[in-house]
Amino acid sequence: MRTINILFVLFYTTIFSQNFLKMDSLDKKIIILTFNEEYNQAKNICDSLIKLDKKNPKYYFHYFGANALELHEKINLSPLKERDSLREILVTNSISKLEDAIQILDDVQKTPANRFYIASLHGYYSRFAGLNRSWWAAYINGTKANGMFEDIIVEFPECYDAYLYPGIFGYYAARLNGFNGFIASILGISGNREEGITFINIALKKSKMVYPQALLMLLEINTVMEDNPNRAIPFFEEFIKEYPKNKRVINWYGHTLLNLNRAIKIGNKIKNDKLGIIDNFVKAKYYFLTNQIDSSSKYAKYAFQNPNTWKGIVEHTKYYYVYSNWLKRNFEIVHNHKPKLNDFYLKLFELDVKNELESKYIYRLTSFLAEDNYTDFNKLVLTHPNFLEKYYLAEFNLLQGVALFKQNKLMESLPFFVNAEETSDSRNKTIALRYQLDIYLIKNVPIDKIKFLINKIEKMDFNKLNFRLDDFNQ
Repeated sequence: MRTINILFVLFYTTIFSQNFLKMDSLDKKIIILTFNEEYNQAKNICDSLIKLDKKNPKYYFHYFGANALELHEKINLSPLKERDSLREILVTNSISKLEDAIQILDDVQKTPANRFYIASLHGYYSRFAGLNRSWWAAYINGTKANGMFEDIIVEFPECYDAYLYPGIFGYYAARLNGFNGFIASILGISGNREEGITFINIALKKSKMVYPQALLMLLEINTVMEDNPNRAIPFFEEFIKEYPKNKRVINWYGHTLLNLNRAIKIGNKIKNDKLGIIDNFVKAKYYFLTNQIDSSSKYAKYAFQNPNTWKGIVEHTKYYYVYSNWLKRNFEIVHNHKPKLNDFYLKLFELDVKNELESKYIYRLTSFLAEDNYTDFNKLVLTHPNFLEKYYLAEFNLLQGVALFKQNKLMESLPFFVNAEETSDSRNKTIALRYQLDIYLIKNVPIDKIKFLINKIEKMDFNKLNFRLDDFNQ
C-alpha cells in the first residue's frame, strides 16, 4: 500500500471542498433497500437502469454492492454442512457477472466518477475471490482497486468515499501472516492499522455513497478482528437506526450485547419485534441470561431446527438448552441432549453437575447482572458459597468486575479482572484481559502496569488483543 500522508490529506481537505460524486434520490433508495437486506428490489432497480444505460459504472457499483451482501446472507442462512459448496457456486457466479461488467466498462470515459465506480468493482472482485480462497486474484484486484483509489485521493482529496477501500486494504494488509503474508510480500503489499482505521473513519464521517459500508467495516474490526465489543456498540446503534430491517446486524448486535451482560436493550427489541427480525438463537440466549428458562428452552429448541448461524453460537445454545432443562429437572431431555454437546461444553456441564451449588449461584448472579439489577446482585455477592472449584471463583470475580465496569467504576473493577485470570478457561481469561485493556486505554495508568499487562496479553498469544496493543503508542 502506497503511504498517503494523513496530515497532508487532512490539511488539504480543509482548503478544497469539491466532491465530484453526486447522490440523488434513486441512489438513496437503492442504498436503503440494500442495507435493509431487500436485495432483490435493489438489484431489480439496478438491472432496469443498466438496460437503459449499459455503460454507466454507477449502476454496477450499486448492483454488486447488493450482490455482495446478499451472497453473505445466503451463505449464512444455508445449512452448515452445505456452506462450502454453496459458497463456491455463488461466488463463481458473482465473479462471472462481475468480469462481464468490467469488460463492458473497459472503454468508458475515465471521468473521476467513473474511475471511482470502476475501482469499486475491482474491490468487489477482490472480496469475492477472497471468499473462494482465490488469493492471487484477490490480491491482484485488491492492489488494483487500492491504487486507483489512492490516485483519486491524491487528485481529489475531498472525495471522501475514496478513502474507504484504502482504509480497509491497509488495515487488513497489516493483519496478514503465514501464506497470505508471503503472497502479500511478493506483491509489495504492506499495511498500516492506524492509517487504515483513520481512513475508514474519514469515509464514515464525510462520504456520500459508502457510509453504511464504512459502518459495517468498523463493526467487523471492533468485534471480529479486535475483540473490542464495547467500542462496537455505538456503531451498531448508528447502523440499526438507519437500517432497522437488517436482520444480520440486529442479531449480531444482540449477541454482542448479551456477551457483555447487557440484556435490557435487546430485550426491548425482542418485545417489540413485530417483523420477526430477532432470531431464535438471540431469544434463547436472552431468556437464559434473564432467568426465563422455559422460554429459553423453547427458543433453543426452535433454533436447532434451523441452525443458520455461526457454529460457536450453535454450540453455545446447545449448552443453554441442556442447562435450562437441568434447572427444570427435565432429566430425560438432559440425558438425550448432553451427548450432543461438544467437548468444551460437555466438560463445562459435567463441572456444573459436580458443583451444583456453585454453578447455580453463578447463574443467579449472572441473571441479576444481565438485567442491571445491582441491588440484588450486591446482596447475593455477600452470601456467596465457599468456592471449592477454581473455575467458579474466577467467574465470581469476573462478574463483579463487569458489574463495576458497567457502572463506570473502572478502577474499582480492575482487581476483580486480575483475579478472574486465575482460571483454566482460556476464554474467560481472555475476557478478563480485554476488560483490563479497555480500562488501561481510558485511564492514566503507570507505565510499569501497562508493560505488565502487555506482557500478559502477549503470552496469551490472542491475536485480537495483541493487535489492539498498538493503541498504547497513540
